Amino acid sequence: MWEAGQEVVVACSGGRDSVVLLDVLHATQGAHGGRLSVLTVDHGQRPESADDATFVVGWAAGLGLPVTAIPVGPRSGSEDDLRTARHQLFDRYVARGSVVALGHHRRDQAETLLLQLLRGGGVAARRGMLPVRQGRVRPLFDERPGALNAWAVARGLAWREDPTNQSLGPLRNRVRHQLLPLLETLRPGAEATLARSARLAAVDEALLETLARDLSVDSPSFGAAPEALARRALLQRWPTLQGGQVDALMAALRVGGGAVALAEGRSLVVVDGAVEERAVGVASGVVTNLKPASAGLEESP
Repeated sequence: MWEAGQEVVVACSGGRDSVVLLDVLHATQGAHGGRLSVLTVDHGQRPESADDATFVVGWAAGLGLPVTAIPVGPRSGSEDDLRTARHQLFDRYVARGSVVALGHHRRDQAETLLLQLLRGGGVAARRGMLPVRQGRVRPLFDERPGALNAWAVARGLAWREDPTNQSLGPLRNRVRHQLLPLLETLRPGAEATLARSARLAAVDEALLETLARDLSVDSPSFGAAPEALARRALLQRWPTLQGGQVDALMAALRVGGGAVALAEGRSLVVVDGAVEERAVGVASGVVTNLKPASAGLEESP
């Protein structure tokens, strides 16, 4: 997950999972060789959030680790906006050569897989989270939440409770508190089975991604490529495409022509089996005005 001597920025909210992560990495630093520092983000969404950040700063300082608390207030308090704001901050650390360690565990992976299935994504979505991706690492990825709790109790750790985690408002919380327990009653071990399915999907997706890199969207032969590879090649070339836009481009390839609008006056045009990016208004071929079937869906997580 990192090289010896590389900075490992532990993202710690003060909650149990991230507290356990920091404690584990601190206790095993002589083995993994990472140069630990701590980052806590205060979104300011709760009255207690500043106290949570103060708790993390005090605890990390007590361990002798450098610690930074950064207030990040997104335009809205939605779960997606909060996550985007955090990840934009993480990107700054990754850009300077660090890795950011996150406290996700096996149940988080099962929840993510279920959410992606509900959103209708492909194999890339069904792989859920990855243990290593874009400078973000998850050392506790395969651990049961019960194992984290047992570690915390055995080590006498203190942590902060976020009351919003108990709310049934966010979809992820409903999956955690209602859907996953129901699945466990229907089939004991469902959490582990879902995590295994995500791991197998990640293996398949890695192979398909590699094969798709050999395709050229500019070639007239692109239209004859298997759909599984063509979809990935389109997303490799234009990573911001939504699922509905990819659907529309595949339909255009099947019928021999068409155009799909992008932002800022650009469009993707299908002509003679190839896909080209052009300014809006340029002739687009046989079929026009193809509309995404599900524009709100993301093709990958």
